[in-house]
Amino acid sequence: MSSKINWNDVIKKEVRGTNDEDLGEVQEVKDNYVLVQRGIIKKEIFYIPKNQAESYDGNVLKFKFSEQEMSNYQDEPTFHNIEMNDTKMGEEITVQDADFKNKAKAVKNKKKVTGKSRTSLKKHRLDIPEVSKENHSKIRKNQLKKLKQ
Repeated sequence: MSSKINWNDVIKKEVRGTNDEDLGEVQEVKDNYVLVQRGIIKKEIFYIPKNQAESYDGNVLKFKFSEQEMSNYQDEPTFHNIEMNDTKMGEEITVQDADFKNKAKAVKNKKKVTGKSRTSLKKHRLDIPEVSKENHSKIRKNQLKKLKQ
């Protein structure tokens, strides 16, 4: 049934369980799960997979489990339990975002996903020969001599 639900329509709607228990209210809809909040003072957040949805009547989103099973959905999903498109994941990983230890891993993942690698900047840099560096020093010395005169 979850494939027929208009997920944009369920935000701020009531959530119920199999025994018609009040499970909270939909706050957000992500790619593979629905973020449900329960409570006013002591707020609890639940991350319920979309495939657990049983029905939606325009006002109430009903799930296939009872209130007792809600605790199974308190942890935010990780990359391991969210099905992600490899290309999308590759776009999100950049060397700039990776910390020093994970930089090589991020580059490796990006290469796997895109099949391309960025050409090293060193290959495109012009090598400045030592002679020109020496010439540069001589020019600077000559300019300084002229300024002193």
